[in-house]
Amino acid sequence: MSGMSRRRFLGYGLGAGAALAVPWTAGAQAASAAVGGKLAKYQERLPVPGDGIVVASPTGGANTYAFTLREISRRLHPQLPKTPFWAYDDGSGLDGQAGSFGMAVAAHSGTPVQASFTNDLPATYPGWIPVDTRLTATNDDTVRVMAHLHGGFVAADSDGNPAVDFDGFVRGQTQQVFYTNQLPQMPASLLWFHDHAFGATRLNVFAGLAAAYILRDEHDTGTEPNPAGIPGGAYEIPLVIQDRQFNADGTFLYPRSDIDGPDVVWIGEYFGDVMLVNGKVWPFLNVEPRLYRFRILNGCNARILNLGLGGARLWQIGAEGGLWDVPVPVKNLVLAPAERADVIADFRPSPGQTLVVKNAAPPKPVVTPAPSLTAVMQIRVGTTVTQPGPTTVPASLPGRAANVTGPVAATRYITLNEVNPETASWTLNLNGLDFEPGTATETPKAGTVEDWVFVNMTGDTHPMHTHLVTHQVIGRTPFDVDAYQEAVGSGPSGTPGGTDPTPFATGPMEAPNPAERGFKDTTRANPGYFTTIRAKFDLPDGVTAPQTYVYHCHIVEHEDNDMMLPFIVEP
Repeated sequence: MSGMSRRRFLGYGLGAGAALAVPWTAGAQAASAAVGGKLAKYQERLPVPGDGIVVASPTGGANTYAFTLREISRRLHPQLPKTPFWAYDDGSGLDGQAGSFGMAVAAHSGTPVQASFTNDLPATYPGWIPVDTRLTATNDDTVRVMAHLHGGFVAADSDGNPAVDFDGFVRGQTQQVFYTNQLPQMPASLLWFHDHAFGATRLNVFAGLAAAYILRDEHDTGTEPNPAGIPGGAYEIPLVIQDRQFNADGTFLYPRSDIDGPDVVWIGEYFGDVMLVNGKVWPFLNVEPRLYRFRILNGCNARILNLGLGGARLWQIGAEGGLWDVPVPVKNLVLAPAERADVIADFRPSPGQTLVVKNAAPPKPVVTPAPSLTAVMQIRVGTTVTQPGPTTVPASLPGRAANVTGPVAATRYITLNEVNPETASWTLNLNGLDFEPGTATETPKAGTVEDWVFVNMTGDTHPMHTHLVTHQVIGRTPFDVDAYQEAVGSGPSGTPGGTDPTPFATGPMEAPNPAERGFKDTTRANPGYFTTIRAKFDLPDGVTAPQTYVYHCHIVEHEDNDMMLPFIVEP
């Protein structure tokens, strides 16, 4: 790792201490309240595929895409000037430029996709993106990007991870990737691709570099009718939710601290004071009084959502790893950053009504420091049905429940640490370690099954994301954090990993919740619990070990602040 580590940096030169003893978000909320608080809600329609969301056009072949990363400007609310943001351009013209989830790639399970990402962004960060030069890969303000297909089953050199491409791709450079879409690892599902540049993920995603990647198959065709018996066509709608702050000039606001000079940014979690859905601020959606399918993704930097769809009856039919075997009735949807939910909503009881999608504080034991932000979007239910579609929620689905079979070859104990959280030198890590691209404490053998146990030593919930594999949630076990820490020992970098917390359990393992029925790629590790997941570490066909990937907290400010480690799939 070149230059000064983030841990060493965050303890450096910030002697103001008490001024940064609480997350910057309290001050940030006040700074932007005059903008966010004046924006009227529910002024514009929700962008949907074909009307505000660009479905990317292939270039040079049916399954080949060439994206150019550019800075563009769009009006995200009628009361705001145009907002500059970073976008993926599919080369099909002006309407093919879209950022902040205004772009979707539609692919098919079993059919690979080749893609390229060419960096045509500014060479250095513009003023509306407050970069700290000591936190980036090369200790300067150069814009470096790297696309990662979140949920992809790919070779390491197509994964877009900093353990393989530490320096990323600067202006004029092109990243080439091959997305296998291989079965059974990549069934029909909602994935997404987003930037993963080392030390700048939070900034590049904040700036707009994220988009949807939808996989179809012979059952989940996206049409209506379809063999799965679920809504499709215009009645299948993505809802990608982000919170943001705005300056009066329309630019996104990512607050900064100038206590130690103009280049210093306090890396607290980023929380907005307005909601964007599919790239629009507090939009509305017109629906008919019938069944709809919503593909929901929490695209926030840090906010954990607890969503209710205005009282509409909900059935969850899938998550990150695709469709389930049966639908599950749910009332609310708790989604940490990067988690997805595939749901059917019933608007038949609500003709002529106006419903509000609201976000509430998540239930314990989920713990998040996010300030309240309730309103998300509005749903206006009409009185007539154009196309009746399915009249019942199917009793079974052509998907699967998570069930990783085979002997467990190893169990790995990974600690989640916050170091000096009450001081200006606050930082985070896994296993008490800095991120070093060539150093891995987790080395699963190709084709074997392992249990990974996330031992949360912190006071917050962390959504843990594993590259390469989807996993089964085995359960969560309450434990005595203080006793475990005393037994294992804790130094200036936190508690090291590798020690079984089972002797310190204070109760039995709690089963996964109903929303964790299927395979996942991101799982919430709650404070006061150790969370066990199980995965089979296969590699794509034709890819040989060793292959290097990463796992990390998907609160992107935490990821950029060293809550990430490599793992190597060995022969």
